[in-house]
Amino acid sequence: MASKVVARVSRHNWHRNTDLVELRRSGYVPYTKRNDRHYVPKPMRVHARSEACEALTALSQVMAANCDYNPDSDYPFEIMAPMEKLAHYMGVLHVYNNGRKAYDVALNALSVMEQLQYAIVMHDKDTDSGQNKPLRIWLSEKFFTSRGIAVDEIRQWLGQFRTWAIKNGLTETLRTKYERHLLRIEHIGIDLKNRHSLRNRLKQIKRWVVSPDLAREKERAVGQLEDALDTIENSERLDAVLDGLQGRINASAKGKRKANPFYQAFVSWSGKAMPHQVVQLEAALKKDQPGLLPRDPESYYRQLLERAGQL
Repeated sequence: MASKVVARVSRHNWHRNTDLVELRRSGYVPYTKRNDRHYVPKPMRVHARSEACEALTALSQVMAANCDYNPDSDYPFEIMAPMEKLAHYMGVLHVYNNGRKAYDVALNALSVMEQLQYAIVMHDKDTDSGQNKPLRIWLSEKFFTSRGIAVDEIRQWLGQFRTWAIKNGLTETLRTKYERHLLRIEHIGIDLKNRHSLRNRLKQIKRWVVSPDLAREKERAVGQLEDALDTIENSERLDAVLDGLQGRINASAKGKRKANPFYQAFVSWSGKAMPHQVVQLEAALKKDQPGLLPRDPESYYRQLLERAGQL
């Protein structure tokens, strides 16, 4: 899944990003002025410099590559690498002769991503260095939707990721990796127990990831199973209850596919077409109508099929 997200963010044109245009129009706060109460943001020119766009693209790529896409994690889309490592991957980490490390380019790019609400950053004092720095980072839903990745695509990719992990026996490995990450965070001294607003925001992202239909179906399934187990005098066998629940889940999935006919038709056609043809069609449509996919996904896939001559 990481490769799919990295491919999408690599093709993103920041000059056409409406969120960045609005932020620069009103002015944003540099990272060094983040704690200055008296700093007043100044309006900037609409189009960012190429160096700033390259820094945003590089940071997006390394964050997407080091993101936790396991849907079973407590808080999904957490970056599993420290900020210093991300700067190293970006190629902007500078180490002085006295051992001091600097990565202002990465910090400024992260500050812009945070003000765009593409990333959720937890700032705190590092116990090792004693400096206040970004210690935990999560990707928000806007990070994906701003790059033209629809909610249904994210849910489909996460489902495929889970299936792949189960098929290859990697669920335990992923769980161990996540627990090792939590141990590193605990060593630094970071705790989310008293950060209620942050926890609620992260839970909101997880609810966005999980399909509402699937969540409601799960609640109904759990309730019916509990009723079946509590009702001892009921002669109906448990396997019959499970078969009925599975049938309803399959019917719900079929209804979901019928609700998105153009998307399903596009997935079917793109699997048979040449990859470069699909990429060219998507790039041309996104250039003509940049905000169509997050605004109206079905219309986006319908126009793709029309341009491909499938309608």
